[in-house]
Amino acid sequence: MENKLRARALLVILFLSSLDGAVRAADVVFRSPGNAVDFAVQNSQFWILQKQGALQNMKAAKFSFQDFLPSFSLSFSEADTTSLLAQDSRTKTIQVSVNQELFDGGKKKLAYDVGRISSLYAYREYESGLRDFSSDVISRYYQYLEQSALTGIREDLVNTAAEQLAIIRREADLGLTLETDYLEYLISYINIENERDQSIRDLKTMERTFKAAVGLNAEAAISIQDDFYHNFDPFYFEDFVDFLWNVVKNANTEIKKQYLTAEYAQKQLKYSRRWYLPVIGAQGSISFSGDAYPLTEPKYSFKLTFSFSDLSLFPISVNSGIGFDRDRLYNVNNGMSVTAKPNPAYGIQRKQADIGLMQNNLQRIQTENDLWESLYSLVISHDNCLRSADTAERTIGVLEKRLEFSKLELKKGEKKRIEYLEELISLAQGRMSLMEYRIQAAALERSLEILASFPFDGGLKDACLQNK
Repeated sequence: MENKLRARALLVILFLSSLDGAVRAADVVFRSPGNAVDFAVQNSQFWILQKQGALQNMKAAKFSFQDFLPSFSLSFSEADTTSLLAQDSRTKTIQVSVNQELFDGGKKKLAYDVGRISSLYAYREYESGLRDFSSDVISRYYQYLEQSALTGIREDLVNTAAEQLAIIRREADLGLTLETDYLEYLISYINIENERDQSIRDLKTMERTFKAAVGLNAEAAISIQDDFYHNFDPFYFEDFVDFLWNVVKNANTEIKKQYLTAEYAQKQLKYSRRWYLPVIGAQGSISFSGDAYPLTEPKYSFKLTFSFSDLSLFPISVNSGIGFDRDRLYNVNNGMSVTAKPNPAYGIQRKQADIGLMQNNLQRIQTENDLWESLYSLVISHDNCLRSADTAERTIGVLEKRLEFSKLELKKGEKKRIEYLEELISLAQGRMSLMEYRIQAAALERSLEILASFPFDGGLKDACLQNK
């Protein structure tokens, strides 16, 4: 009885283990490249932290308006003085001051706006880096998908060739076929079997690299259930290249940054040459003094400063202030200071600034040209893959028809089995070429979507058709 219970328990354990194995075998299923990208991003701590950092930078830039706020200062002094002919004095003073810049010609506002826009572009750079990461995941996804399909085609070829090998072996044994024909067939079979085995090894390698790209360990069980090959819908982008260029150009962060850099440099140069606009600041303070606490003698002061700091050779500072208490105005002061700053390279520096602006514009134009060439190359490569796929598909149709006649010729003895095998190999190669062209076209379409910042759902096709 005890043995029966143990046996039943063992069966239950084995059954549950098989269920667990079945669940683990289907743990991670990918049905599209977008699905793979989403999974990879969700499992990447690096990109999660990158996004958090970019968002925090945007928040920091939003609240970086401290240059517009007043500054406060608190000071305390205590002085004891002795005189030979007068009474000793002890003075204690507490002073609170407020400093506020009132006008600077818009320089700080410009820097604040540029800082906020730069933080937004930094977030766009994070998105650009994420798109590069997505592109790598998609590339490995399609490599694995392609290798899986090629391995399947080679496996079918080996199985079909093995059936013919068994037949020709029997025919050779019965003397119906020359031994040399059998050996020739066997050599070809060994070659295609070796190609199948190599394809399986390559598939295992690509599976490991794909798992690493999406953040899975090598032991994880994965499955790709992507039927795009059977639902393939070719779409040629060449007629929409001008529309795509506008989309890609407007989505490119690097071009936007270069526009911002050039605009900021131009405005800075413009502001630096407005030497006649002063930086105006105000200072107000209140002080309490006396020889003992509590201090009950408040005095007030107010001062305006005008600084012409953009005068490179002789910056000027002018100030005017007053002091008063509760009873009277007791102090009025005005002052001016000029500092001589010889700068023999002043004219050269102005010329360098102008040259820098022109270089920024040339760099932006070069970036646009490079981006255009990249886009055009992608579009042409994509459409060429579709044309090659169409040629391969029509060729497969011809090969399949020819193979039907070859079967009849084989039965009648009018065709050698090695010739039939060669036709099988040609058909398999045609199917592999068709698969390769279609997968390459799909991968290039994903690259176009990445370049245009479109989601991986075919939206780029719809956008092209809507702007036809």
